[in-house]
Amino acid sequence: MSPSIVLVHGGFVDGSGWRGVYDALTGDGHAVRVVQNPTKSLADDAAVTRDVLDDVDGPVVLVGHSYGGAVITEAGNHDKVAALVYVTAFAPDQGESVNSLLATFPADGPQPPILPPVNGSLFLDRSRFADSFAADVSPQEAAFMADAQVPWGLEALGGVVTKAAWRARPSWYLHVTEDRMIPPAAQTSMASRIGATVVETPGSHAIYVSRPRVVADLIARAVAGVS
Repeated sequence: MSPSIVLVHGGFVDGSGWRGVYDALTGDGHAVRVVQNPTKSLADDAAVTRDVLDDVDGPVVLVGHSYGGAVITEAGNHDKVAALVYVTAFAPDQGESVNSLLATFPADGPQPPILPPVNGSLFLDRSRFADSFAADVSPQEAAFMADAQVPWGLEALGGVVTKAAWRARPSWYLHVTEDRMIPPAAQTSMASRIGATVVETPGSHAIYVSRPRVVADLIARAVAGVS
């Protein structure tokens, strides 16, 4: 039985951004589900993801973009998960959080334009969203993404991984060379630490929107690798 695919979005966005990847994968005959996480806390997002995994028949390749990498690291210990795919994503170890990984990022590189928290949630500066998050997306689409931001909860960034699924699951990593949210050097470090099979591509942090075929092809490689 070929594994199903479950897609997990990151912070500031929702699952609709996966549409291009979803269309590419389902067009190739894969069964795909998209998780809609509230991104308020890591514990809640992992629980929502596990609920989707419970509802899928057979093995799963679990995919996370950006903060979604932390979610799949926590939720990926589910017994249906056969492999993990990180799309320019955080890959924390046990006892680590997105915040602790952010503290290790190069200080001399591009800094995400995260505004001060409001009511416990974060947003990106709308005027800088396109440049930092979606530089290779059309201006109209980037403007929509900026205006449709989902609040990213401080408890999501501070949530600590209890058990890192990548220690027991094969992993793939899409290294995006022009990402201005997660520096390429940090991507390299995380991918190396988890022993991932790495594919490199040019593109922005919104690679899953701008180049869905590239993302879908990597996910398909992971599916083939565990089929």
